[in-house]
Amino acid sequence: MSNQASQLSIIFPEDIVKMVEENEGNLPIDANDTFTRFLYFVATTAVKITPPKTAKDIVVPSTSGQLEKIDFIPGYIAYVPQDEDAPPASADADMPPVDDILSAILSTPIVDDFRQWENKEASEKVIADYLISMQPEALEMWEDVTSDATITNFAFQGLAAHILTPVTGQGPVAFKVDLSSLGEFPVRDGNERLGATAFFGADRKLLSIYVSNDDATYVAGDDRWEHAKWHFRSAVFAYVTITDHLGGLHLAISELSMEACREQLNADHPLRRLLKPHIYSAAQVQMTAIKILAAQGGIAERLWPFTFEGLATLLKQGVKTAPFEPYPTRLKSSGLANLSDEMYPFATDGLAFHKICRDYVENYVEIYFPGESIVGDPEVQAWWKQLETSAAGSTLGTLQTRKQVVDLVAQIIFAVSGWHSQVGALTRYLGDPSFFGGKVRSGSELADIQSTILIYSLNAVTGFNQPKLLDDFTHVYLDLHKEKAVEVFQQFQKSLIALGRDIDSRNESRSMPLRTFHPAVLDTAVSK
Repeated sequence: MSNQASQLSIIFPEDIVKMVEENEGNLPIDANDTFTRFLYFVATTAVKITPPKTAKDIVVPSTSGQLEKIDFIPGYIAYVPQDEDAPPASADADMPPVDDILSAILSTPIVDDFRQWENKEASEKVIADYLISMQPEALEMWEDVTSDATITNFAFQGLAAHILTPVTGQGPVAFKVDLSSLGEFPVRDGNERLGATAFFGADRKLLSIYVSNDDATYVAGDDRWEHAKWHFRSAVFAYVTITDHLGGLHLAISELSMEACREQLNADHPLRRLLKPHIYSAAQVQMTAIKILAAQGGIAERLWPFTFEGLATLLKQGVKTAPFEPYPTRLKSSGLANLSDEMYPFATDGLAFHKICRDYVENYVEIYFPGESIVGDPEVQAWWKQLETSAAGSTLGTLQTRKQVVDLVAQIIFAVSGWHSQVGALTRYLGDPSFFGGKVRSGSELADIQSTILIYSLNAVTGFNQPKLLDDFTHVYLDLHKEKAVEVFQQFQKSLIALGRDIDSRNESRSMPLRTFHPAVLDTAVSK
């Protein structure tokens, strides 16, 4: 029995070991890296057998009340193990229990395999042959990924757009994306510390990059300029994926909204029915994310170089800064709200999408709770109170006005659809392995073999589409006043379609297309 088979056979039956080995083909995974081999097998298998979700999969709520919760990071993160949209898992006599498999896989040694690709062409061939076909559809594709202009687009409309900040009093510097704090986190031997800050002029031009690992600032023409850009792109990938996507969106907004709805709103409450499509499968999604991605020994700890304690700190930071605040308010506070579309297209499309979400909620609420009557609803008060107390960084305060409810519900819908598209849709950045990596090493600006396979496998297992926002999910509405509610929904859909046309038109004159908030690509809820 090969070394590969002997390791896997501790966890799987012989026929599964054979399937894993056949599935790998000639993929150059280290024989001792059991976790990466398992993850790639799971990713390719899941893509083959998982059917696309539609609005018909969203079940009408039938129960409410206290839910079992399992602590992950006490005081910050817990998850609900029962999903109201998923049937109970059936036992397979030929397979060990899922939790036993996960426990065994997660306990395998963390292997930092620093083997590099022979050249970029070799990595691109493996990506084309094995990895790209299992990725979710790209919103748009980013090319020429290592140029200075790409760093600008990355900051003003790409993965870093929501953490861009204006700067005053620093000479020619007008904007920055500051992730230098990542340099405070220890990393495993052989890795450079992550963390970087990119500085931009008033014309969006990239001026310089500070690299935390070197405690030095670089400009175009410096020997380490390309490495500095690689540091910055990789720091953005790490921070946004761990803190904003996993911590803030999944484990705070989606999870806590689902819990409050299921615990405080009865199955026939109008607000529960309105939010139902947007918390679809949330318990299952978050449970999977914690068990496979965030857990000790999981994807995050292996893909990035941080200790588990460092990862937990980043997750807690995401929970504390989760965007429950309405997007327009958040944008105004950032100082970026008044920039032109040419400067900051992320705001143009985001504000337009948020307004449509808010109009939808406002018109729906008016049907069932005219005037300020929703404030006096005891279930809504309890729902609000639970969110206010369970969100670690909440500034919701006491519920006093209808506007507060509308703002919060609209923000939840905006976040699980549009914000998730911003922080979670990675396929557009995966056309070239020199865009970013999980770990950074001196002398290389290309994701190593292990990082490449982990990144593509991670994106595959977390990128399954949920029901689309432009699908018809009115079957979850109450029979009471349903005709009026359907009219509101239809106007919502018309507005979304019009927004799509507007975005298409704006993209014709932009430096590169932006489809983050395009309704045609948005899901109703966060995906796995």
